[in-house]
Amino acid sequence: MAAEEAPAEVPAEGDEVAENIEIVLPPPCMDLTEFPPKNDFFENMVAIDEKAEKIEGANNFRQVSGFPIFGSGQTTEEGFLKLLDKVKALHAEEGSEKLLWFNMRKEPIVYVNGNPFAPRNPEDLHRNLDISFSVEDLDNLEAHYTNILKAQAEKEQTLKTFRDQAFAENPMDREAVEDVLKVVSIKGLYEIYANLKENGFPNLTCFRIPVTEERSAGESCFDMMTEALKNEPASTPCIFTDQMGRGRTTGGMVAACLIKEIQITSELRKMEDIDLVSKSTVDDLIHQKFEGVLPKCQDDDDPFIKGEFDVIKELLEKVPATVEGKRKIDHIIDMCGPVPKGTGLQNLRECIIETKWKYDVATEDKQVAWKVLILNFIERYFYLICFATYALEHGPGGYQKAFTSWMDDHKELRTMIEEGKDKLEWYRTVDAAKLEHLKDLINAPNYKENLGVLIRTIYDFAFVTYADLPRGAIKNNSMRRLAATTLMEILPPDIAERVNKKLEEDPSNSHDFLSLVGLVSYYGSGEDH
Repeated sequence: MAAEEAPAEVPAEGDEVAENIEIVLPPPCMDLTEFPPKNDFFENMVAIDEKAEKIEGANNFRQVSGFPIFGSGQTTEEGFLKLLDKVKALHAEEGSEKLLWFNMRKEPIVYVNGNPFAPRNPEDLHRNLDISFSVEDLDNLEAHYTNILKAQAEKEQTLKTFRDQAFAENPMDREAVEDVLKVVSIKGLYEIYANLKENGFPNLTCFRIPVTEERSAGESCFDMMTEALKNEPASTPCIFTDQMGRGRTTGGMVAACLIKEIQITSELRKMEDIDLVSKSTVDDLIHQKFEGVLPKCQDDDDPFIKGEFDVIKELLEKVPATVEGKRKIDHIIDMCGPVPKGTGLQNLRECIIETKWKYDVATEDKQVAWKVLILNFIERYFYLICFATYALEHGPGGYQKAFTSWMDDHKELRTMIEEGKDKLEWYRTVDAAKLEHLKDLINAPNYKENLGVLIRTIYDFAFVTYADLPRGAIKNNSMRRLAATTLMEILPPDIAERVNKKLEEDPSNSHDFLSLVGLVSYYGSGEDH
């Protein structure tokens, strides 16, 4: 089929495709002709708890405890049916025939031989497309890209594709592998949706919520989710997906849980107002359903684990209503996060400082990508607090005001997060007095005799500097790296010159702390070796 033709009129998410009808599509919002398809799947993609129920073809499937809210990575063609069958079976008793499917991706999705692929920029194969177009334009773009791949396959009978070798959170650590596939079938995502409606799920309603990978949902995206859910019964099952089922999916699940919780609590409060149920009973029901104590973790009292970053503290101080918004959204974030508190993949609050720990131990070139993620995660958390504050205010009245309008009323918040998300300690502050003590030790005439004391002192120095990090590989690597850096920093110039010369002569030499101690001991005598 030619690129300008489609199997049906430009289909919105989930619209049925009429058979045997071909029309000319509107022009695409961008040209994807040279953008190769990349497989959504890769090794080590399954990151859900090993005890969680697995559904073949629906990686990282899970349900939020107590909510009809489900999440998954992009499913295979067969995985769609298996996932929907599972959800339908779980909620058959509640009599809800309707199912809502939220595709949280901007990028087009095309199925080749039953597996999902998305176009990648040939100059940047390791990231999903970051494009800004309307949902209608993105649906049209998806139809165009489907036809581009169909035309290529008809001509060559094969298709050159790419896939990531394995999961890597930092894009700089990803390795693309080329595959040439013999094409059996190519279908656009809109065709998959239409087939599902014809095969047992006529009440399936699908939405595209265009969110950029690892970023906050845009203000309009929050409004799209609110509009889709505000008039639906709280019992209506909702399924959220993105490529891996991680950040974007979790963000959608958090927003949906909040909306459904406010629906239920509002109805309970109405029953209380007309004396149908006592206030104490309503309070108990709300507490049991939505405010139960979650399992405690070792680092729960860490200020950064609790999300107490400078820009968040500024938000709470200047907009007092956000204090309750943060409390509410934090509980939901925990429920949507990993075990033991939740059933998911990523805690959208804790991931900020966890990524900062990775930044601290990374090489300078990789720190660039980590820093981008950290800033994106802070912004995402900030907007979730704002959305929760808005929803608590306007949800009980049926969301008569849009979130975008609420943000317009609080436009200073946009400036606050833009200017405040970078207010982090990007470089560790060290104890200047201890550093001077180390310099005295290394400059002493008998420093070789004191190497044992020197090593212990440097390790103690590194331990104190990273005392806030939890035990584990990240902390150990951070301490070793700081110890090595500190040793090189305090070396007298003549010894540093000899050690650096040896390192340059033999690049295979390790730069770890103990290897450097050996070099200092051997080459620091002033004699030629």
